[in-house]
Amino acid sequence: MKTMPVRPALLVGILGLGGLLAACGTSTATSAAPAAHSISGGLAQGGGSIDYANADKSVLGSAGPANQPATDAVLTAQGNQKVIQDASLGIRIKSGSFWDSYNQAVTIAARFNGYLVSSQVGDATASETDAGTVVVAVPASSYSDALAAIRQLGTPTQLQVTSQDVSGEYVDLQSRLKNQQAQQAILLDLMRRAQNIPDSIAVQNQLSTVTGQIEQIEGRIRFLDQRTTFSTITVHFFTVAAAPVQPSLWDRSGLGQSFATAGQTFVAVIGGMLVVTGFVLPFILLLLLAFGVWRLLPVSLRPVLRRPTSS
Repeated sequence: MKTMPVRPALLVGILGLGGLLAACGTSTATSAAPAAHSISGGLAQGGGSIDYANADKSVLGSAGPANQPATDAVLTAQGNQKVIQDASLGIRIKSGSFWDSYNQAVTIAARFNGYLVSSQVGDATASETDAGTVVVAVPASSYSDALAAIRQLGTPTQLQVTSQDVSGEYVDLQSRLKNQQAQQAILLDLMRRAQNIPDSIAVQNQLSTVTGQIEQIEGRIRFLDQRTTFSTITVHFFTVAAAPVQPSLWDRSGLGQSFATAGQTFVAVIGGMLVVTGFVLPFILLLLLAFGVWRLLPVSLRPVLRRPTSS
């Protein structure tokens, strides 16, 4: 039986892997079943296929995680489930106690091996901070206890809790990662066997696509690991302004305003009289001074006002 030349075999393998990449792009969670040992190639009309069960052990062995059960680098949130948990709550605090509440929230997160994610507090021109937002992350295993402790920092007025189960997506990502790593191992083997530049370039293009998809999947897995291992708690601290004083019956009747107006008018009149008195007083003093001098003069020296005589 004649063997196929090396270059045609490479071309057939490249075309087959191209079909595999297209098929893996549309895979779902059901593709995670480990029973499928072979995947058809791109030559659907009687083309060849890649049999992973009978493939070269040295090739598949280099894929690493393709033949080993997936292990999480970070502890799962709830047993075998992957659940993203978040909470948002509003807490009313006393005026002037914002920074104490802020520090206590951060301390609670650190007590449960958590950390401060972000915070937004007032502005640079505010003389006193009475409101702000603090976001902390705590391990999912301590999520309920940390939330209960933070609720004791004031009077809770609003609470919103959300949970998202991403277990199905996580399993699907693990399956897709295994398939892509297996394809990467085969492409690396084909790269070593390539005997000319065109074959090497063709394999490199396929390898670049597979490597990019592996990095994308691994990034999503790391994100889900982080979000399911740590839960976020967003706390909105605020104060309530003092309620305005209600007017009394006296004020509501209008009599108080009337008396106030009358008092203001009286004060205005007195003020006007004082102004007039201050203006006239110097002239009155001069007249009194002149009259006193006149009385002190002898009678003979006093000027006498004579009436004009008629002719």
